[in-house]
Amino acid sequence: MSNQPVVFNIQYTPYSLPRSATSDERARHADERAFFDMSGGKNVYDYITTEGKQTGGKRTALEYLQKSTGVFNDRGMISEKDVREMKARVRANKGNIWHGFISLNEEESYKIDTPEKCIELIKRTFPSFLQDMKLSKDNVDLMCALHLDRPHHLHIHFVFWEKEPKYKDKDGKPQYRRRGKVDKAAIDNMFVRLGLFVDGRNGGFYRRRDKAIKELRGVTAFKTVMGLRDEVKKEIIALAKDMPKEGRTSYGSKNMAPYRERVDRIVQMLLSCDGRARAADMKFYQELAKREQRIKNICGTLPFAFSNQNVSAETMEEEPRYHNEIDEKNIHLIEELEADYRRRQGNLVLNLAKHIKPELLMKRRRPNDKILKKALGIARREVSRSCKKFFATFGQECDILKRDFTHRLQDIEDEIERERDKKNNVKKKEGDIKD
Repeated sequence: MSNQPVVFNIQYTPYSLPRSATSDERARHADERAFFDMSGGKNVYDYITTEGKQTGGKRTALEYLQKSTGVFNDRGMISEKDVREMKARVRANKGNIWHGFISLNEEESYKIDTPEKCIELIKRTFPSFLQDMKLSKDNVDLMCALHLDRPHHLHIHFVFWEKEPKYKDKDGKPQYRRRGKVDKAAIDNMFVRLGLFVDGRNGGFYRRRDKAIKELRGVTAFKTVMGLRDEVKKEIIALAKDMPKEGRTSYGSKNMAPYRERVDRIVQMLLSCDGRARAADMKFYQELAKREQRIKNICGTLPFAFSNQNVSAETMEEEPRYHNEIDEKNIHLIEELEADYRRRQGNLVLNLAKHIKPELLMKRRRPNDKILKKALGIARREVSRSCKKFFATFGQECDILKRDFTHRLQDIEDEIERERDKKNNVKKKEGDIKD
């Protein structure tokens, strides 16, 4: 490739300068602030929505944008009403205003040549970037626009600011964030996300992930590797008994932190029971390794380290060349993707454990004959409901659960029969006494 596929630039304009600033610096700052808070005659909104009109040629995307407001964010096109409200907020803003651009080279520019493609790029990258900046995306106004004035280097301008002051000062009063400088780690991660988006091979990765989760969900539908079924059942039931009775019980909740190691162990046991699920899991990690190599390339790590046999040197030689030197220690995308995958796996196991927990609790009751009949009906309904839930979330069959629940039903029926025999014996004795 002729040059680097993507360029990311970001700067900020503070609300005020330090006391040591010169008169010339203050004058330049006043003009710059008026431009970005949209209070000046020339402002950032007018600039990003009008540049390129006189360029001539095809302007399909720009013409489409100009039919509306010309600006968008990660949620789509911004309406006129929302633009007016955003302008009012930025004019009242007494904090920093961040601004910059994302530029793609000639070979990659076609990937942002429509509004839909631009919105998708912002959606895939900006929310995580704001999170890395320690900003709440719900408290940020983000405004973006596509420029077509340089057809061989299409670029997106962006500007964003805090909606409301929510940081507490020493007196507890809300204020805007003082620090305008963006940490290098946040910028590096944003650059890598943009590089992965431009790479265009994200679909294969997510298909591998979804396939692996699907296979794990259906692993108990296969009546194979029966020798491990009792062991798996024992672990799942033990987890169900120990799970908290209140609070959130999803894998990522703080409530479940002490149980995650056990959940991960059960996942591995389930994978060991089925070859297809195990193979799908392995392919996911192979795809994850490929993505890690692409990240190394984006980070400018040379020479390439081919640690995975599925990533050949020939393949990596075809990768686009990046010139940035990024510290890989700042990049946490692979860890995030793996954590998300394990969370999805863990939630399947926890969902199963939650379904069988009510049945386990019923074993502690020893009601009389009338209550036993009622309990029998309830138990049958619970068995059917739990199995249906399990089939919908973890597979088409559940021999372990059926066997456990069937024992419970048999216990209730035996108890009813014993109660009847006891009553019949009492009546017989009373009849003998009368005779």
